[in-house]
Amino acid sequence: MFCPAGSTPEFGPGDRTLRCAKPLVVEREAVCYAVNLPANGDIRLNTRIEHVTAGRDVCRTPGSSGNVATSAPQFVPLPGDPPASAFVQVPLPGKDVFRATVPGYVFPLNGSLPLYLNPMHQAANGVACPAGYDGDKVGNDRGIRCDRNDGAPKRADCDFPWSLLPDEAGREDRCVLANQRGQTKPVGMTFAQLQIEKALPTVGWVLNRNAGADTWQRRVYVFPNSR
Repeated sequence: MFCPAGSTPEFGPGDRTLRCAKPLVVEREAVCYAVNLPANGDIRLNTRIEHVTAGRDVCRTPGSSGNVATSAPQFVPLPGDPPASAFVQVPLPGKDVFRATVPGYVFPLNGSLPLYLNPMHQAANGVACPAGYDGDKVGNDRGIRCDRNDGAPKRADCDFPWSLLPDEAGREDRCVLANQRGQTKPVGMTFAQLQIEKALPTVGWVLNRNAGADTWQRRVYVFPNSR
């Protein structure tokens, strides 16, 4: 799971949890309310309000006596919006907008695809590895993967008729046949079976290089859960 572009990863203890922080921009269109303008002695003044969009928007209404009343535009807040003090008027071509930037979160992605998430969960709570699984940072520290050891380590071994040569490459064992050198595999399976399992997205094998006797550790992977 990786945080999408434009968001900032936030990791929990042991890298078992991940949140993707992304500020949210809330925009509301500038509007003119007649009640914002004084009557200027003309009872019909507030029925002829004009929204002037040249430059920074203003609300204007000419009076019958030649006087002109002006006022700054307003905006219509919606339920859940931040407080009005968080909004600032932003001049734009055409009508201006009132804009507020507030803290927010988005869910991580499975590659370029959205993770299957419980619709009742919230991005602000992030995702977490299931119980019993460790978390590891991946993707230049922009995501996590959840894994655990599956069984005890297995001794490094070779397919027949290859022979095991301990520490042939520094601290790493090698399989030897005539002048050829090859990688070892876990005892109890063939080298071909090792390659098949390593190609699976849910299984991996980790080589532990030890002086005198390497071992292979099987790992299993799962996706984190939304919260």
